[in-house]
Amino acid sequence: MRRKITKGIGIAMAAAMTMTGCMPALAEATTEASTEAEAPAVDRSDKTRVIISQDAEVDDNNSLVHTLLYANDLDIAGIVQSSSQFHYIGDEENEPLRWPGTDWMYEMLNAYEQVYPNLVAQDPDYPTADELRKVTVVGNIKMVGEMDEVTEGSELIKNAIMDDDPRKLYIAVGGGANTVGRALKSIEEEYKDTDEWDSVYQKVVNKVVLHAWGQQDNVYETYISVNWPDIPMYDVSGASGPYGYGNGSADIPEAAHKKMEGSWMYDNIEVGHGPLLDMYVTWGDGTWLKGEDAGSQFGTNEDMLGTRNWWGGAWMGNIYNRYDFLSEGDSPDWIVTIPTGLRNLEDESWGGWGGRYVRTTFEASPDALYYAQPRGETSMAPFVEAIQDDFAARADWCITPNYEDANHAPSVSVEEGLDLTAKAGDTLTLHASAEDPDGDNVSFKWWNYAEAGTYQAPEDADQDAGVQVTADKENPSVVTVSVPADAKSGDTIHVILEGTDDGKHTLRGYQRVIITVE
Repeated sequence: MRRKITKGIGIAMAAAMTMTGCMPALAEATTEASTEAEAPAVDRSDKTRVIISQDAEVDDNNSLVHTLLYANDLDIAGIVQSSSQFHYIGDEENEPLRWPGTDWMYEMLNAYEQVYPNLVAQDPDYPTADELRKVTVVGNIKMVGEMDEVTEGSELIKNAIMDDDPRKLYIAVGGGANTVGRALKSIEEEYKDTDEWDSVYQKVVNKVVLHAWGQQDNVYETYISVNWPDIPMYDVSGASGPYGYGNGSADIPEAAHKKMEGSWMYDNIEVGHGPLLDMYVTWGDGTWLKGEDAGSQFGTNEDMLGTRNWWGGAWMGNIYNRYDFLSEGDSPDWIVTIPTGLRNLEDESWGGWGGRYVRTTFEASPDALYYAQPRGETSMAPFVEAIQDDFAARADWCITPNYEDANHAPSVSVEEGLDLTAKAGDTLTLHASAEDPDGDNVSFKWWNYAEAGTYQAPEDADQDAGVQVTADKENPSVVTVSVPADAKSGDTIHVILEGTDDGKHTLRGYQRVIITVE
């Protein structure tokens, strides 16, 4: 249970907003039956299919609030609570560790149901709360790494893996991997000694994609990477810095930092955005966290504000004030699946909102398909401001009954197409256009995503060497791209078109043009 105790400045400001009429009203909540009756069936077969797994730490709590705001853009096939080295319910021989219970998931869906009438007014593709309740289950929670018991969570994951849906199944592992491991173990036990094993193995490894914040138990190391080495595993921990507990030390632009500070978070996320956002936790906001000790009571422990007197302060060096962004460390697990136009799921080394990942050796199982953020990069950092702006716009959706009163992201396109070829030394001209659902003006920005392309300028090259992306000064929708004379056949250049509207929260749309050198 997360219980938010408003006090101090929070009470005063919230009361002032209510008295002056500045707080938008929620649409009247509907009953479960009427919500279901009013919601037509939505075909989600063209959406990215995702299972959310987490251990219920406060950053997972925040991540799930955020995820639900994107339920219209995803096909959420499961919400599963697991254990981890940080949280478990215990068993006959072991006491619970920082155990928050399991009710919080359903309480969050109750809150989602209350804002659903407003969300569905912004996009009819939002699933009802009942649709999400049907796939919200408890997995393996007894102990860290426990995967002996078949659970509702492991069976849901197993069935999703083995069904006939041809889409990739992206499993966001926000806690331990034990429930996923149990699902895979059940498949292995059923098919390993049969004639079907080879085809089943290929089906699983071709379908399942794991995104996990490191190893929060030993299941990937000791079981999955050994028995299922061909399942792609993306370790998002390196990219999560801007969105983790240590976000203040991440190498992110100043504009992004401003949108993680208390004044921005209070106005745009924390207060006046309905019951779902009320479950979102920021520093010192009055939220009491069930099961946590004083050292992790970020919402109520006043001694941690304005000092390094918290468990990460000594080594991260971060100091936080009231309502500052707390953490969504596991959000890169699912943010990678948001359809932004950056095409990052075509190849996760191309990068996107959730980070950029390349094949890395996993020492425990060197043959495993294991990927991590390249050393020295902060690949999520350039997108944090855009993520925060989009988050704030969707928080507004929760309290906005009319479509025309909210902002929605523009879509952008490139006339010449997205996959082009050129010779070394060529200059290409690209033309952008935009459609904004609200009729907002859209400004254009073009840039070379150098890390994503395979062409790399020589280290001793001057600043005029390499790829040159030059927008027309009078018409920024037009850009010229100069392919370097020293580019080799097969080299790729990634040019990003970013369109930003002038509506509230300045929302973005993207396209990625990939130029391959002939």
